[in-house]
Amino acid sequence: MKTDITDPWCGTDVPESSNDKCKNCFEDSFVENQTQHVKLADSEEYLEKLYSRLKSLQKASSKKDLVTSLFEAKEDSIARLITSGCKLETEEETELTSNPLIRHIAPHLQALTANELVHLLKADVLQIVNESVQEEEINVQTLTDKETINYQSKE
Repeated sequence: MKTDITDPWCGTDVPESSNDKCKNCFEDSFVENQTQHVKLADSEEYLEKLYSRLKSLQKASSKKDLVTSLFEAKEDSIARLITSGCKLETEEETELTSNPLIRHIAPHLQALTANELVHLLKADVLQIVNESVQEEEINVQTLTDKETINYQSKE
């Protein structure tokens, strides 16, 4: 919908307030009489602190400063780890009770952790499967040998 009116307010004129004493201020200014900016009493001290912080930030850190900060960070992390009560070992890494005699005779068969025990059990299962397959092959071989001997004896 197009209209020919260019002024959306239909030509209502708002009178401009000609207040000469407050040109660059808000209408609801609480400080009307004060025309100049007055610094606070501690502004110089505040600026000095800001400049000192800026200089300390801009100051190039040397290798020695870097090493000391890394050392402090390392010490803090070590102290946090020591003082915290969290458990570092997982369930797989907890040590199992072991028989010292078996450990001395056959250390490759004695698991130290639960994770090692899983691998040993897998190896045991594989060994059982391999032995059963080998027994079947031996049985098949002996049967074929017997059949060949029987066949040769009949001829």
